[in-house]
Amino acid sequence: MAEGEEGDDARAPPVRLWVRRIGVYCDENQKTWLVASEEEAGTLKARIRRVQVPLGEAVRPSRLPASQLPHMWQLSEGQQYRDSNFRIWDIEHHLLIMGVEELLLRRLPSN
Repeated sequence: MAEGEEGDDARAPPVRLWVRRIGVYCDENQKTWLVASEEEAGTLKARIRRVQVPLGEAVRPSRLPASQLPHMWQLSEGQQYRDSNFRIWDIEHHLLIMGVEELLLRRLPSN
């Protein structure tokens, strides 16, 4: 893991992230994460920040609009996540930036 601008290492990354509603995911400890997709040179990335938001009712994944982002990420070996569509995402960074925990994931090309 890299170090943040303040020199703080973030804690261990979440083991699982499940979609609750558009742009909001929840981890195994009921912490909420805001997720935004980005594209850089044709590569899909997900910027994920731990921000406290009211959980509210979970939306069934089948009722969510189509998205390039998965319904779930599961931490796997090394610095990678596997998503609900069996795609692999590398952890580009996991930092504390001005006190906010942030993950930046990069989807690897499918074989």
